[in-house]
Amino acid sequence: MTQAQIPAEEASAPVAAFAIEGATTPTPARIAWGLGAGDLLLGGLGLVTLLVAALGAPDVVVMLLAVIMSALVALATRADVATPAAGLGGPGRLLALAAVVVAVLADGPGHWLPLVLVAAAVVGEVGYSRVVRVAVPFSSHLPGISVRPSARFKPRWVGYIGSIAGVVAPVSVVLAVIPDWLAWVFALVTLVLTAVALADAALWVLQRRRAERRLTKTLTAYGPRFALHWDAQPGTGYQIGRWIPYLDRLGVPYVVFVRNPASFAEAERMTDQPVVVRRGSREMDPVMVSTLRCIFYVNNALRNVHVVRYAGVRHVQLNHGDSDKATSYNPVFRMFDRNFVAGQAAIDRFSAHGISTAPDFFEIVGRPQVEDVAVAVPGTPVRRVLYAPTWAGMHADSAYSSLPIGPEIVRGLIDRGCTVVYRPHPYTGRNPELVAASQRILALLAQDRAKTGTEHVYGAQAEQVWSIVDCFNAVDALVSDVSSVVPDFLYSEKPFAVAAMGGSVEEFFAEMPVARGGYVIAGDASNLDAALDDLLGADPEAAERRRLKTYYLGDFPAERYVDAFLDAARAEIA
Repeated sequence: MTQAQIPAEEASAPVAAFAIEGATTPTPARIAWGLGAGDLLLGGLGLVTLLVAALGAPDVVVMLLAVIMSALVALATRADVATPAAGLGGPGRLLALAAVVVAVLADGPGHWLPLVLVAAAVVGEVGYSRVVRVAVPFSSHLPGISVRPSARFKPRWVGYIGSIAGVVAPVSVVLAVIPDWLAWVFALVTLVLTAVALADAALWVLQRRRAERRLTKTLTAYGPRFALHWDAQPGTGYQIGRWIPYLDRLGVPYVVFVRNPASFAEAERMTDQPVVVRRGSREMDPVMVSTLRCIFYVNNALRNVHVVRYAGVRHVQLNHGDSDKATSYNPVFRMFDRNFVAGQAAIDRFSAHGISTAPDFFEIVGRPQVEDVAVAVPGTPVRRVLYAPTWAGMHADSAYSSLPIGPEIVRGLIDRGCTVVYRPHPYTGRNPELVAASQRILALLAQDRAKTGTEHVYGAQAEQVWSIVDCFNAVDALVSDVSSVVPDFLYSEKPFAVAAMGGSVEEFFAEMPVARGGYVIAGDASNLDAALDDLLGADPEAAERRRLKTYYLGDFPAERYVDAFLDAARAEIA
């Protein structure tokens, strides 16, 4: 399946698994660990272990604490949390300090010198982690420049060995349970590994600086006609992935500017065109080469302003989804020269909210990503239903998720004999309440599957293996929220229901015109039975849905649907 088929609002991103097999939302404990709880626990326990040893506690107590400390370090490394095992300062500094304290208490250089070496290595790991953070990926697929994207040694590897040595070596000295030479081995291995890692990182930084000096000349020689600008968090590659296959069809060289180094790997996997990392505003100057005619954007990220200031090129917003959400009529769009939209609905959305624009600001180009969506055969009974709730949103005016009533929706579908395809938004894991609701849905589907044999589709199959187009084509109806999934699903002409999570149903129709082609579920689920009965039964809104299809997705013949976007894009880069 192509990344272009992944929807703007509902694409999946691999994250930590639920306790239930196949689910993909991180647990609160894992989130807390990544936010620093693990850092405090590891460092605190390291100090306790070494101080207890120094105070002459029974051997069994000291060794038990050392084993627990080592196990926690191993778990932190295995989990690959944001902070390395001894990482960026916390546990590393505490362990180093504790090692020196124990060294002072020990007798003779044969005892304390290994401890000092271990302390130096752990402190060196902290410096190494900082170097690696600064030396971000540079570029890929750019002829004439080859810079490896990362250091050869991951900070967590170096931190793991340093942390273990920081416990084992001091404990062995205090308790004399292992030979002195073994403490020396721990110390030297740790120190050598840290030194090699630091040298490798230094060479990496030097390589990157040399590439920077010849970047403008190299990129000019490549001759990109346009650029795709992307600033987003890891796991949101669908924002550019949905457009890259269509930009490739333009048949001219282009470059991808990635503003967040952590997202570099995603972009690199999605295209064979050059990908260049640019973090700060000043870093954009060397890549704004004379061959560029246009820059395309896929979101309203803050760092877009670093680029729209360049007056010599056209700035066109593609966005990564079109819906009735407040984010789809944000006044910030006006900083671009053009806004490519799917249909007249997007234009009316701005005017309905009092946002004025220049006369030639909008260009209706359809939604090329729906070209492979199968159109419904009239009279097909509804047996399979896709439930695709959105996430909590960044602000109150974008909190559209139906997951608080999601278990009731799914139970209603199961009770009516439906096969459910469940595909939550990849950001579901950012909200503990939505995580809990999603877990209940997964449990319901798993239980019904075991009890009745119904082949519900959820977890990795629905979120990662299948694209959203696969999901559309595999079902007969949709239940969703205010998101780009609903307008895209309109292309199929299949029935859908939309949850109104704020205000009355009447207010919802006024704010979300797309809902007029489907059936509205009240935010308290008070009309759930009636809405599901209409969705799965008579479907009285079929004619209205066909009208809205043109209104939201443009009036283009199916055989030339994608050409509307390609022709408009070619005009911008001419």
